[in-house]
Amino acid sequence: MLTEQSSRPLHFFEDIMNIKPLGNRIVIERIEGSKQTDSGIILKSANEPDKAKVISIGPKVDEVEVGDVILLNWNAAVKSGDYYVVTIDHVVFIYGE
Repeated sequence: MLTEQSSRPLHFFEDIMNIKPLGNRIVIERIEGSKQTDSGIILKSANEPDKAKVISIGPKVDEVEVGDVILLNWNAAVKSGDYYVVTIDHVVFIYGE
């Protein structure tokens, strides 16, 4: 079963809603820093760090909110499928709006 807005299976989105990190952990989704040329070529800038979007937060986290875009120490992140889990201690800063 597919959603109308995406080609991802519906159960994929249901799984996101069931992610509940414990303690001071957060679940994030990587946002790759890239630009696309007019001809469709994707360019990755080595100078631009990869950002992450906060998907879910643990009960002891009050520094970030779901939906925040952050920069973190990627060496401390643990990959789980399409997502990463990291403690709040490894978040460097929150990007402003």
